[in-house]
Amino acid sequence: MNSKAIIGIGIVIVLVVLGFFVFRDSRSVSQSTGESTSPRPVSEQAPDFSLESFEGEIVSLANQQGKAVFVDFWAAWCPFCVEEMTEIEKISQEFKEELVVLGIHRSETEDIETGSKFAKERGVTYPLLKDTDGSVYKAYTGGRNFMPTAAFINKEGKVIKFLYGPKTQDQMRQYAREALGQTN
Repeated sequence: MNSKAIIGIGIVIVLVVLGFFVFRDSRSVSQSTGESTSPRPVSEQAPDFSLESFEGEIVSLANQQGKAVFVDFWAAWCPFCVEEMTEIEKISQEFKEELVVLGIHRSETEDIETGSKFAKERGVTYPLLKDTDGSVYKAYTGGRNFMPTAAFINKEGKVIKFLYGPKTQDQMRQYAREALGQTN
């Protein structure tokens, strides 16, 4: 075999493996948009949590009552998370007075120091929380493994949208507005 064929085979293998881990249950996620169709129903009360931030503060969803919330699960090992974190920071700044953005680090899959260094390098200013045992991630995904994962929660505490897999800035902005009750 020549070197071009070996490289081509290697690329195909990497894409297949990545696709398996990111989109493990294609019946639950739209391949083109990453939008949820089943792991957890929308319009239900968002699962509550209390987690320690990277700065040592305890942050709970219950304390965000009456506010719209964008919850994003991430890890530095996730290539889509790497791409999206800068866009999420922009959304956080754009809706700073209205929308609470919470980044939940998958600390059960990666050490906190790696996650903290990664976030600092990208200039993240929204709260980053440690899910050290993965229980919050499991509560939001129904136990399935999708990365990245995001939930948009309205002011009444109900999930209006789950996104599993890569998401665009336009999608994030649209669902942030919907969580805030804005129609356009």
